[in-house]
Amino acid sequence: MLLPEILSKHYGVHLTPEMEEVISRVFRKEVVKKKSSLFMNGERNTRHYFVDNGLLRLFIIDSAGKEFNLLFAYENHVIGDLASPAPTQFNLDAIEDSLVYSVDEAGLRELTRHMAESGAGLIDMIRRSYLFLQKRLVAILSRTAEENYLELREKNPNLLMRLPQYHVASYLGVSPEFLSKIISRTVRK
Repeated sequence: MLLPEILSKHYGVHLTPEMEEVISRVFRKEVVKKKSSLFMNGERNTRHYFVDNGLLRLFIIDSAGKEFNLLFAYENHVIGDLASPAPTQFNLDAIEDSLVYSVDEAGLRELTRHMAESGAGLIDMIRRSYLFLQKRLVAILSRTAEENYLELREKNPNLLMRLPQYHVASYLGVSPEFLSKIISRTVRK
């Protein structure tokens, strides 16, 4: 399936033939193997990724070498670094073999210009994907790891089944051992 068809099917976005042509031209299809890196800290990443199939993670590595998962992107999510094209502070890699469509900054600007002219709902889809990051930051700062785990379990049970427990622990900002205690407590409730 081509990206314009995917967007129409999953988001109900009405695309004019002109928008379909722009999308087909500015996005490139990429197959990313499990454990492959799409970009790393310090690189000038200029691409944003729409996940058709698979699972990606955005993470940072602290000065002690510990990884902290910030976001996961799976089917029909957009992920990247909004600071692009400046050198990124993040790392993005594939947890599963993935099929993604990527767009560079010039393509994103062209797409945005065409969407503004046509009124297409695609820009709302991109905005929702990036607004998730803001909600995630609020959750990290205002709730406990157990509360965040419960929300993750409620809203994304399939994601929990796809992720190794150490990735979930990193996402919640706890050790795998502490996550086991959280899971144990929540099962008893």
